[in-house]
Formats: sequence, C-alpha cells, structure tokens
Amino acid sequence: MATWSYEAFASANSGRTGIMELEGKVTALLESLGARAEHAKTAMTNVVGGTARAVVYFPDMAIAVPPLRSIAGWRKGDANTIADSADTERYKEEMYQSIVEMLNALPDIQAALSKISATACKNGCATITIWYPTETA
Repeated sequence: MATWSYEAFASANSGRTGIMELEGKVTALLESLGARAEHAKTAMTNVVGGTARAVVYFPDMAIAVPPLRSIAGWRKGDANTIADSADTERYKEEMYQSIVEMLNALPDIQAALSKISATACKNGCATITIWYPTETA
C-alpha cells in the first residue's frame, strides 16, 4: 500500500505574481516525482493582500489503477482552518496533515482516483476538500 506525503509552498507575493511563483515550484516538484506524479493531487489558493499557497500530495510509489467500468459514487472529506493567511504552521497542522491522513487511510485505488480542491478566505475559513470513489468496478 502506498504512503502519501505532501509538500506545501507559500509566497508572500499576492495576485498573479504569487501564483506564478507557486506554479514554478509545483511544476518542479511534479517533474521530480516521475511516475508518482500520475496520481499526485495539487491545490492552490491566493488571498488578495495575503499569502498565496500551494500544496501537492503524492504517493511514495507509482500506483497501478486497473481500467474501470464504473464508480458507484463519491464521498467527501474536508479540513478547515481559520488561521491567518501568513500562519504556515497552522495551515500544515489543521489542513494539510488532515488530508494526508485521509489519503493514507484509503485503499490505493480510492486514494489514486481522489480529487481535491481548496478555498481561501482573507478573514474566514480556508478549506481543502477531498472526494474519493466509494466503490469501483
């Protein structure tokens, strides 16, 4: 069974400048992962006037997913924080680590097929959501 990890990036630059900086870092990481990048999960957020963030979740090995005929349904899990956008440690503790624990609790095929998204809020709750198939055939 694969073990999932993550790498988080932050940029003090907001707006397009911050996102472009993060895009370069995410691209470099994905390229370094080789075949493990096939099922990597990425999410980026940008708080206007705050910190731009990116997180990449990736397995420690390539995961072989057999051809699927159907997916019975999807389940959702999420992690939230009300941390200030500059508080990287709270983001890691309250959001990023929770998602990697969810990925590690899933069978390889569910983790490999999962999808993630992220939201940011300048004065509110930031969220990362993971959707994963309930059953595959």
